[in-house]
Amino acid sequence: MSGDVVTKVDGRTARVLINRPQAKNALSPAVLAGLDAAVDAALAAGCSVFVLRGAGGTLSAGADLPHLRTLLADEDAVARYIASIGAVLDRIEAASFVSVAVVAEYALAGGCEILLACDLAVVADDARIGDRHLEYGLLPGAGGSVRLPLALPPMRARRLLYTGEMIDGTTAAEWGLASHVAPAAELDATVDALVARLSRHGRDALAGMKRMYRAAAPTAQHAALVAERTALVRHLMTSPDAAAGLAAFGAGRAPHFPDPLETR
Repeated sequence: MSGDVVTKVDGRTARVLINRPQAKNALSPAVLAGLDAAVDAALAAGCSVFVLRGAGGTLSAGADLPHLRTLLADEDAVARYIASIGAVLDRIEAASFVSVAVVAEYALAGGCEILLACDLAVVADDARIGDRHLEYGLLPGAGGSVRLPLALPPMRARRLLYTGEMIDGTTAAEWGLASHVAPAAELDATVDALVARLSRHGRDALAGMKRMYRAAAPTAQHAALVAERTALVRHLMTSPDAAAGLAAFGAGRAPHFPDPLETR
């Protein structure tokens, strides 16, 4: 398994760490392969709980933009990469185990999309959470525009999608984006208590409860997720905003988005 993802199976719990803190745990192909293997390992071991967190406090920065920039001359390669991110999150969402996202500091853009794909989320009260795609002229591609409106009332979902602002962990819990919130010093203890409570249930019964919930509750539809990914690929290949945002990211500066009147 890739060193960029570390998986430890302890009884009925899989503890998974995205281990690229120098890149804010961005989803490189190696990380995606590691997460896919982590899901395989958890299912093979019959785990009922899957705890996912990122080294250094950031759950994930989402798409690996330096890698993405190397693909932009090949639309099919871009589409495959974006689809590979969504496919891993779809697997985590649909798996029989209960997935728990842990956010110590940040879950932004793709990191927020990972949180949305998990069943439960434990966040520090001062963590920062939000959909930040517009900050670099980008769009969601791993379910953000589909799952966020399912998780929040319309005005709150639109607020996060349209403004790109961050909310703290306490607010995220009040809004319903997190199931548990704790002071940073108590985060690990809160995660351990949740894992212990989940693990005391029968594995088959817990999996059955998840199946019943998914059958009854509105869930992300495959067609909507595919449409989102297709829209992102087209945006990446054609939008001057995406080009400006990616260039700014590569240069380590804030982006300047062109005014349409400037290009006429």
